[in-house]
Amino acid sequence: MSQIQNLRNFTVQIRDVNNVIVGTGFVVSPTGKIVTCCHVVRDAGGQVAEGVEINVYFPKAIKPEQKAHTAKVTACFLDHDDDVVVLQLDTTTLPDGIEPAIMGMAEGSAGHKFRSFGYRRLQNYQGLPAHGEIVDFAESPETLILHSDPVMLNSQHIDSGMSGSAVLDIERNLVVGVIAETWDSGESEKDRDTSFAVDCRVLTFDPMCLPLADAPPTPQPTINSNPTGEQPVSQPGIISNLNNAPAPLEEWVGRVDFLKTLNQDWVDSNCSIVGLIGFGGEGKSSLTRRWLEDLLHDSSLPQPTGVFWWGFYEKASADEFFEAALRFLNNKIDPRILTSTTIKVQVILAMLNSGRYLFILDGLEVLQQQEGDNYGELTSVDLREFLREFAAGRHESFCLINSRAPLVDLIDFTTYTHRDVDRLTVYEGRELLKKFGVKGTHDQLNRVVQQWDGYALVLSLLGSYLVDNYGGKIEHIVGIPAPTADEPRYERVRRVLRRYDENLTLAEKELMKWFSAFRLPVPESALQQIFPQFGASLSTFTPSEHISSLNSDSLLTMVQRLVNYRILRHNQQEYYYTIHPLIRAHYLAILHNDREEAVVVHQQIADYYLETAGETPENPTLDDLAPLIEAVHHLCQGQNYDEAISLFWKRIYQDDHSIITHKLGAYETNLTLIQEFFPKGDTSQEPQVSNYNHKRFILNAVGLSLMYVGRIEKAPTFYERANAIALNRQDWENASAGYQNLAEQHIYLGNLSASTDAAKEALNLAHRSPNKRHECNSLALKGWAVNLQGDNKTADKAFLQAEALEQKIDSSELYLYGLRGIWHADYLLRVGSRNDARQMTEANLESCQRNNWVNSISRCHRVLGDLDADAGQNENAREHYNEALKIARSISHRPVLIEALLARGRWAARRGEVAAARGDLEEALNYACTGGYRIYEADIRVALGWMHLANHNYSAATAEAKKARLMSDEMGYYWGRVDADEVLQALKQNF
Repeated sequence: MSQIQNLRNFTVQIRDVNNVIVGTGFVVSPTGKIVTCCHVVRDAGGQVAEGVEINVYFPKAIKPEQKAHTAKVTACFLDHDDDVVVLQLDTTTLPDGIEPAIMGMAEGSAGHKFRSFGYRRLQNYQGLPAHGEIVDFAESPETLILHSDPVMLNSQHIDSGMSGSAVLDIERNLVVGVIAETWDSGESEKDRDTSFAVDCRVLTFDPMCLPLADAPPTPQPTINSNPTGEQPVSQPGIISNLNNAPAPLEEWVGRVDFLKTLNQDWVDSNCSIVGLIGFGGEGKSSLTRRWLEDLLHDSSLPQPTGVFWWGFYEKASADEFFEAALRFLNNKIDPRILTSTTIKVQVILAMLNSGRYLFILDGLEVLQQQEGDNYGELTSVDLREFLREFAAGRHESFCLINSRAPLVDLIDFTTYTHRDVDRLTVYEGRELLKKFGVKGTHDQLNRVVQQWDGYALVLSLLGSYLVDNYGGKIEHIVGIPAPTADEPRYERVRRVLRRYDENLTLAEKELMKWFSAFRLPVPESALQQIFPQFGASLSTFTPSEHISSLNSDSLLTMVQRLVNYRILRHNQQEYYYTIHPLIRAHYLAILHNDREEAVVVHQQIADYYLETAGETPENPTLDDLAPLIEAVHHLCQGQNYDEAISLFWKRIYQDDHSIITHKLGAYETNLTLIQEFFPKGDTSQEPQVSNYNHKRFILNAVGLSLMYVGRIEKAPTFYERANAIALNRQDWENASAGYQNLAEQHIYLGNLSASTDAAKEALNLAHRSPNKRHECNSLALKGWAVNLQGDNKTADKAFLQAEALEQKIDSSELYLYGLRGIWHADYLLRVGSRNDARQMTEANLESCQRNNWVNSISRCHRVLGDLDADAGQNENAREHYNEALKIARSISHRPVLIEALLARGRWAARRGEVAAARGDLEEALNYACTGGYRIYEADIRVALGWMHLANHNYSAATAEAKKARLMSDEMGYYWGRVDADEVLQALKQNF
């Protein structure tokens, strides 16, 4: 069992009257019961008694308006001191995205590992995972009357704010306790990691009377990682790709036990992913590189088939990561053939079975949420699904991840192990300073390590500073005041660097600013290419007497000094230079404080990348486009937005060919690059280009990319802004197209009334445009929108008008085609005109195949599958559904994929094929919920209702059907209500 309950899906914040978090709770029933501690309620409301109302907050609720609630105390013990209480939410329906915990008693959990999640604070972070061991039962204190002995826990993560958190036994997959108390050991090392929890058995007693599970829940099946059934073959021999991996440290010290632990993880068949989590500068990357070197030279350990290292600080693109990983596993596969990130992910996952590969993902925090309710979550849906499938463990490969943020997306997998990378011990810190050449007594060195809290990066900087400036004499450390206890960790790095700056020459500081402006590693060859520009910049921005003798040789000498100072890294094997992210941030901030110099530096770097880019191939890969992408970035950083958009449109998009999106499917990269055109990436502001058409294009591109990457709920705002520009310019054609996009987005989101309004506005604007195609599109959209609301009369009229206009535009077409034809066929199928729907769809399929409209080809097969299933032609239905899904997985279009999965899963559910239905429907539900496609979610829940009914799980079937009915009522979705009622009626016949 690799997948377990997801703690975050049932964990809630308990807040006081001022909405300050005072503790944690967790949901224990589908009707809104919540468990927390008595003392947490007391902190929130002042007293513990039935009827007391407190504030609760659901960070994982999908809809913002469902996050904040109140809850009342409904059950507490009057004659016992067990520190638990039951609350009832102010509604009997859980917020979307929330599910109840499944509980069991703690008996049988002694010695098991546990996980938890709660709202302790760690500097700026609140809402963090915890893990440890369930030790056993402890005897009850004599001063307390308890229903059950307390459960003793061992964990270094439990602290104030965790009270009320669930204790999830990961071996039994049951919540067995409620964290209630952490032991204050004072200054003593003994029992400092000890905490206590209330046994969940206590919750069965009157007046709480909550049910416990006799057995752990069945984990959900994971996504089919090889949908085609074909097993790709990896290239033979040991391969390695150490993309931007740091060179092994010459001054390595300590971490012996940690390295042994990583070796144990490597050989543990139940461990697929390890996360090394810690503050920046604690040495995660260096530790990983050291472990890798030791592994590859230790014949007693199993060796990897290949090693793939990816540094996200240097290449913060999930699309580029997948393209490079695909080539790593099999360089005979042309990534351009796989035109969606989704299919690249599926192929990579399938190829993991061909060997024991070691993946190292360094600096993953670049693609994680850094604040708010979703802190730690991955921003890339595809990367999230890749790692979750990797964690499913149906292979022998291993992934090691370095990040500053916890990997909360993997919290529900037992095959994921979280390991904290903490400060160096006093001994390790002292040995590190000695290796750098610092001279002093043990006591003097120990004092420095303790004052700076064993912070590896700072100790390295201090060591280099003392050696380079004072011959390593420890006495001169007094020139840098020790940090205060409450000084933020990263401020310590900046303070030491400011002291460095006092000892650097002006030319050295200028060079550091230049290096910091590069996002990618700087090749050695680049030094010679940019040297003339660097010299010119020095003449402009520093006094001339400091550069009178500067030449190519002195530049290299200067660079070597910076390497010796440890503020610049030189990878001699790969011939490039890099900077630690915290050091880069320091010098980049200095550069950007002088806007005039920043503009010059970024323009010169952009020119360098344009020169190295050369001619762009007709069918480029992302790797081919990388220099152009960097050039656009630096042009935008240099505020030359008009040149940047011209380069972006002509060479990256290649005009209407839309290479980066339509051909490469790199929507994440496209979105990241488009955000460069907004001030500091803030898309709430205006794009900084001067041409209104370019502004409208950028806003539309943001909306489109958001839809494709599964963040559709944020897309309508950008279409609305683009539409406003078109309306202001009386550009009726583009305004109509914009409202058509908006109408389609609103349908996916379940805003059916808003969709109808947008479709009507698109039609009004289309009447003012000479392009009749927009009028035809708008009529079909209107028909689709009102059909979903049950207005068949208006829908029929709109579709017939659109069809007549289609024939007028192109007399060779008998029916609506493309997506318009799909909408019309779905409507006809709903109202029982099956023969018309079939004729139309067969003609539409021929038209779409002729024009290679792959999105619509998949949808045509899906409709034909529905028609065959309705007619009882099951083999034909299966063929069409399989073809629809095969195509859907090959393209980056989430709605098409959801529709194909839903259709095949629904068909399997109605036929009683529970396992097949579950795989398709739960994958579809995952996409729908994470992406915000509420209209699909309602349909999927209806299908899940049929699946549970076929499996005789009547309570689950009822819950899904009622959820679908409620959602349909909220959306005004007529057919959703009809379908949900059909399931509920069938359930009545089984009771």
